Amino acid sequence: MIEQLKGKSDSVEMGLLLAGMAAVLVAYFLPAVTFSGQRGAAVYGLSIFSKLPIMSALAFLGMAAALATRVIPSVEKYAEQAAVIAILLVLAPALLGFMMALDPWTGLRQTMLKMANARTVKVDPSFAYIPLFAGATMMGFSLRRRMRRLSQAAVAA
Repeated sequence: MIEQLKGKSDSVEMGLLLAGMAAVLVAYFLPAVTFSGQRGAAVYGLSIFSKLPIMSALAFLGMAAALATRVIPSVEKYAEQAAVIAILLVLAPALLGFMMALDPWTGLRQTMLKMANARTVKVDPSFAYIPLFAGATMMGFSLRRRMRRLSQAAVAA
């Protein structure tokens, strides 16, 4: 019984982690920032991946590391740290990208002005943040389940 608690991830934990990662991947390719020119002209959208490709790649690597710590026994001892880092890496580009879209002095704002062919743009967040935060929450619940399972194993031992 104790070996089962201390061993590999259970199916609910893995399911939460994989579902969270899938939701994050969907969110990264949906338009996260929508903007329009003057007087309700055409609406444009930028995804998190298109805004910040290097930070997105780091987030994908963090998620891969979190998954690897659940599958590979030799790095399983780093599962908690990898999950926390993955959650932070997932949320950072989304929040930074939206702040960059609002800041008039960034290159992203200049790109949006060129795309809209306008002097000012109205910037709004889109629905991509819903699966992003849902995915990060599922990854957090996966970590919580793991920590609870490990604490039960410590008490039983």
